[in-house]
Amino acid sequence: MSPNTKKCLKTKEMVNNEIKTISAYIINLKSRVDRKEHILKEFAGRPEFTAHVVEACQHKIGAVGLWNTIRHIVQNLVNEDDEYVLICEDDHQFTASYSKELLFNSIASAQNRNADILLGGISWFKGIVQIEDPLFWVKSFNGTQFLIIFRKLFTSLLAADFNDNDTADFKISILAESQFFIHPFISVQKDFGYSDATPNNNQEGHVGELFATSSEWIQNLKSVGFYYENINRQIEDESDEDVYHNLIIPTYVINLPERTDRLEHIKKQFKGKPEFNVTIVEACNHKIGSVGLWQSIRKIINLAMENDDDVIIICEDDHEFTEYYFKEYLMKNIIEAHLQGINYLSGGSSYTDNEILIADNRFWVSNCLATQFIILYKSFFQQIIDEPFDDGVIVDRLLSEMTSKKMVLYPFISRQHDFGYSDVTTIHNENKNLVNRLFEESDKKLNAIYIMHQKYNSVDI
Repeated sequence: MSPNTKKCLKTKEMVNNEIKTISAYIINLKSRVDRKEHILKEFAGRPEFTAHVVEACQHKIGAVGLWNTIRHIVQNLVNEDDEYVLICEDDHQFTASYSKELLFNSIASAQNRNADILLGGISWFKGIVQIEDPLFWVKSFNGTQFLIIFRKLFTSLLAADFNDNDTADFKISILAESQFFIHPFISVQKDFGYSDATPNNNQEGHVGELFATSSEWIQNLKSVGFYYENINRQIEDESDEDVYHNLIIPTYVINLPERTDRLEHIKKQFKGKPEFNVTIVEACNHKIGSVGLWQSIRKIINLAMENDDDVIIICEDDHEFTEYYFKEYLMKNIIEAHLQGINYLSGGSSYTDNEILIADNRFWVSNCLATQFIILYKSFFQQIIDEPFDDGVIVDRLLSEMTSKKMVLYPFISRQHDFGYSDVTTIHNENKNLVNRLFEESDKKLNAIYIMHQKYNSVDI
């Protein structure tokens, strides 16, 4: 479809929307007269909505009552000809960003992408992709105070099981294949100082902080994406592919001498890979494993500075290459990340936060855990040496907090081999197979974001 055709369709949609109204079902407990008064004021003078106050289903667990009410609305109250409905909780509050045109255009954009739901604002999220301004895809979310549900989700919603430990937002996240939200938010929750559905929100000011933090992070990610988009234009075609084949990276492997099983394992990982100049570094012994690991990293950084290394790889002896590793892939990303001004590149992470795809195979992240295979650049060396630490140091968290210039390779080229014990992280000794589960969950999340980015963004990164 040509851009002009799309524009004409959007214009037609807006003309039609001038006379269209949205069926809005407002959930309210009969006893909450303060909330009812508030929500009716929110919809007063907004003829684009046909508002219906729905008495909430009572249940000893508020979240179950909310879910039962949502099901009741979908099953019994929705008009047969409604393509979608708006379900509001009685603490919904329109923001200054709201406009009728913005809402209807966002609904049209979501419909064009076969949406299941469209959210007016979210208090928490995990995994987002900007589709266009102001539409975002989201993997998981909190916040059902302004929820547009499209008819295609009705059957799944009505058939879903819901137990006492479930919440409506997480359940919908699981059921919906295509979920979107609007940013800047057009809806937030008014803070009444209590919550009938979410006990954690029974603290004055807490709800407002959640929405403000969520919105701030979304804006930050938009800025990060814009920043790297500009850098990518500047460095385009600067890297020389011939370099990928000839590059040899100083690689320092941390190993305790008594861990001969790990030493044998890690030597096999690098066998036949001349692109790595491997040095086995005896780990610093300390009664606290994480302190010993940080001291070992500092020891390696001092060696790298003495050797005048520009970039190094630090591996723990439980590193294991994945099936996605090949030399050119790693070297290409090391060089490109350097051109982007990165301090720290991870070969694979057991946990990430606030991810945004900024290159074909690299995510910028706000948090990055796991140090089994990390690439550190010279620009970061002195900062590591100067960083204060104590016996409470958690190495991956500290490295992640020290710089915003960090990325994760995707697909991962490295995971942790599960030896059934850990010299650094005692929780891995108490929870068998935890390492594998963490990496699997991390991979699933990044894969979902990656797929949605490819699906919805036609512009090359």
